[in-house]
Amino acid sequence: MSEKSIFKIIITIISIVIVFFMLKYFFLTDKTLETGYTSLVNTNSTCITCHTPMSGFSKAHAPDKITCTSCHLGNNSSLDKEKAHQNMLTVPGNLSNASQTCAKCHQGIDVRVKNSLMNTMSGIISVDKYVFGENDNLDSLFNIHHLKNKTKAENHLRNKCASCHIGNEKENSHPITQQSRGGGCTACHLNYSEKGKIAHQKYIDSKKSHLTKIHPSLSLNITDNHCFGCHSRSGRIATNYMGWHETVYKDTLQNNPNYWMLDDKRIFEKKQEDIHHTKGLSCVDCHNANEVMGDGNLYAHQEDAVSVSCVDCHFNFEVKTILFDDLLPSEKRIVRLKKIDTLVSFIRASKSDKTLLNVIREGNINYLITKNSNQKLQLTPPSNNCIKNAHKNVSCSSCHTSWSPQCISCHTSFDANEDGFDLLSKTWKMGKWIEQGSDYLAEFPTLGVVEKNGQKTINTVAPGMIMHLKNDTINTNFHRLFAPVSAHTISSKGQNCKTCHNNPVALGYGRGKLEFTKNGIWKFTPLYELEQDGLPKDAWIPFLKEYTSSKSTRKNTRAFTVSEQQKILTVGSCLTCHKENSTVVKSILNDYQKAFENRSNECVEHS
Repeated sequence: MSEKSIFKIIITIISIVIVFFMLKYFFLTDKTLETGYTSLVNTNSTCITCHTPMSGFSKAHAPDKITCTSCHLGNNSSLDKEKAHQNMLTVPGNLSNASQTCAKCHQGIDVRVKNSLMNTMSGIISVDKYVFGENDNLDSLFNIHHLKNKTKAENHLRNKCASCHIGNEKENSHPITQQSRGGGCTACHLNYSEKGKIAHQKYIDSKKSHLTKIHPSLSLNITDNHCFGCHSRSGRIATNYMGWHETVYKDTLQNNPNYWMLDDKRIFEKKQEDIHHTKGLSCVDCHNANEVMGDGNLYAHQEDAVSVSCVDCHFNFEVKTILFDDLLPSEKRIVRLKKIDTLVSFIRASKSDKTLLNVIREGNINYLITKNSNQKLQLTPPSNNCIKNAHKNVSCSSCHTSWSPQCISCHTSFDANEDGFDLLSKTWKMGKWIEQGSDYLAEFPTLGVVEKNGQKTINTVAPGMIMHLKNDTINTNFHRLFAPVSAHTISSKGQNCKTCHNNPVALGYGRGKLEFTKNGIWKFTPLYELEQDGLPKDAWIPFLKEYTSSKSTRKNTRAFTVSEQQKILTVGSCLTCHKENSTVVKSILNDYQKAFENRSNECVEHS
């Protein structure tokens, strides 16, 4: 064979290869992936010329499914380093670029997340401004990204609070730690393998000159560690859930398993963990995508955005179910990705009517499937005591919360001569807010009344602010505000009757001695000294006296009225003689009015 013939053959082969890749380029552009997303053209050849071999990708985000530039932008048609990296994002997924990156496949997700409370921080801002006298409507809608630095409240928020929002810009795609903040989509969906963490550290240590060969994965594996950075602050629900309570200690006891020092040097003491944590449930097993990532609507407070409730899993009534074939396409994709049986029925949430994809009915038995560990846990209905007539307006958490963190003494002041860090602009500025707390308590919370849509519900509340506020332009102001709380310290066994009916903390009086005297009169002696408003330091309301101010961070949340206190204490007086499981107490649960109409003369004397 002549050299000319060989050359023609080589040219022909090269032409065929070129045509093949051209056809692949044009015909695979709109190919639908098994995940349900539209494929973006696989033209990664220029990227992987330098960045190879790369591993660590999740299946749906691997280079054979989407291009590198789908996330990182840049130019994947050039081998010139500067041109290839032009307009490239080293940290995609921040909300500032989510519309250009994540939302190209996950349409609308950028708008949903931007409107979510995890991004706006609306409730925190409205309450803070209310305390500073800059806002008289606790239900006002705010956005942390629109927060200027023109008022004292805005300065306080930017100095102390503004890092814990999902829109906080991540400058490096580092692994999740206890102190991680923000990052948009990557705040929850980014995961590093152990080898990936080592490779990333080498990359950082080399000042980004050592190219890593292990890429972090983007997946639905959302662990409690992803939530911890922000939710171990404020209400401390991440630490509460695990059974840890913050202390005022500065040094931990060496090798003492009852104490834990976090990376930020705060020290926590071991308490009772939430029963759901004991059973192996992660945060995302209850809080679904519509809650965490938002549903597109703006909300003033977190309880407004929460769509799941205890009765979605623990019910004794007929619930709505839906079959796999009737699910939305996006829901079907998740079911397939999680490898959940498509022949089961999926239960719908009672409050939102949204499908709970990990709460299923198989035959006549209901199960919850944990999203990360894939455990199949049989669900139990509530106890018969939970549905007695006397408790029909009592929330589940009012009985099943084991403890709540409570700080009853906070001093907040402004020092104009100290350097303070602006958490939004990420710059140092003159003037710093200093917060000093004391009396960190872990006890059963106070109870209050939430009025919504004509319904009254008894729910848990805790001191949101018992605070002395002082800055350079105003005198010291004292504030006493209690706030609705979901402590995330649920116990499978409910509290006993005396925890509410004979407990001064639960009633709002604060700690002290509450006793029913022999002459049939209730008496309360407070433990703590009185504050400048005339109430004990830890109280919400005066003992059996009318009060006028709301003393709440919500317009729809209040303490018990005097008549309500009297009714609760009347049952408490019965409990001083009758045991909780007695026939008398059970009759009160079934029919309060009838039980007291049938009291003996002896009981009447002591009422």
